[in-house]
Amino acid sequence: SRRRTSAPIPQQLGSTATATMGCSSSTDSKRSKDGVLALDAVPGGFLSSHLEQAAAKDTKDLSMIQNKLTTIPPGLGKILTLTALNCSENQLTELPNELRLLVNLQTLDASDNKIKRIPDEVGELVSLSKLHLYKNEMSGLPESLGTMTSLTEINAFNNKIIRLPPTIGNLVNLTELNAADNKLKTMPKTDGLTNLTRLALFHNNIVMMPPLKALGKIVKLELYRNQMDSLPALGNFADMDAFSCAHNRLTKLPDEIPSFVNLEELEASRNMLTEIPETLAGLPKLWKLMIASNNISEFPASLCSMPALRTLDLQSNQITTLPEEMAASTTLHILLLSGNQIATIPAFLGAEVPQIKRLTIDGNPINWDIAENLITHQAIAKRFETIKDGRFVGCI
Repeated sequence: SRRRTSAPIPQQLGSTATATMGCSSSTDSKRSKDGVLALDAVPGGFLSSHLEQAAAKDTKDLSMIQNKLTTIPPGLGKILTLTALNCSENQLTELPNELRLLVNLQTLDASDNKIKRIPDEVGELVSLSKLHLYKNEMSGLPESLGTMTSLTEINAFNNKIIRLPPTIGNLVNLTELNAADNKLKTMPKTDGLTNLTRLALFHNNIVMMPPLKALGKIVKLELYRNQMDSLPALGNFADMDAFSCAHNRLTKLPDEIPSFVNLEELEASRNMLTEIPETLAGLPKLWKLMIASNNISEFPASLCSMPALRTLDLQSNQITTLPEEMAASTTLHILLLSGNQIATIPAFLGAEVPQIKRLTIDGNPINWDIAENLITHQAIAKRFETIKDGRFVGCI
């Protein structure tokens, strides 16, 4: 699990136009006809006149990227036809109060600035569906956010947010909430977020959370790199395909796992787990199981018949042996066993699982006084010499 790979970077608005200050009047006319005005990398002193021009020409899409702006010049509130505003990649410390006048605004991207707070007046943007505020310096979001029931996306990744407003639970149309890489310690109630498909809360300081049972449409649930001893009550998340709870202090995986029938990826490394639930065997689509750096001593034989399992990471646990049933697997391609307590290399790894293309057994206390260990190790090494793009990390 890596810190920022799961945080989406919204597509920049205004990409359909490349207008600059050197454009001719005919270009300006075409830009107005298209309803798009791109003022990217324009000296700040010239922006005010262009905002007046935008208001006069019924501009719908306004982009002001990379202008080194510390404030947005007056006049923005006069562009009443505006549906998309991109003022990202500047040096803004706040958004203007006249933003509230843009009642037709549907998309606002103010990412990659130095914004410390969002004015309460933003709640008057009743048509707004996408709010992108990632990579700023905000410590919170306004309570008025709860009145913006048209919102479908909120991206507040990489800020300094300590708490989310309780009113966020009113956003019944929200499908994506990304509040990862902040300073959250908990999460408000989510009972109203019944259409949420992605919840990203990774890399916070979350200790506990309210029940998440209402998130019946969740597809991706990202809770890794927090400080939870236990997970909140989950629901029957039949649509969920990716669940990550790695880098916490968990001692068990959720009881609701059997209901995650479409789960494809489960990442639970770096916790305090002592066992792998056998109920995972009932997940027909699970192809990646990452459960390294725990206190697991046994891999259940019942999981060897999982029909889709391709990647199994059991590194840095307390495993002493592998079940013979693993020899019958026809899907396993990556098996990581480094840093366990294996003294005898399973003989079947030498010949009976030819589809494995990556195998690690280093860091185990292999007993070389047992002749079969050396024979098996040599057989594995020889087999990997014939595997294209194969990788074997052994103990010799």
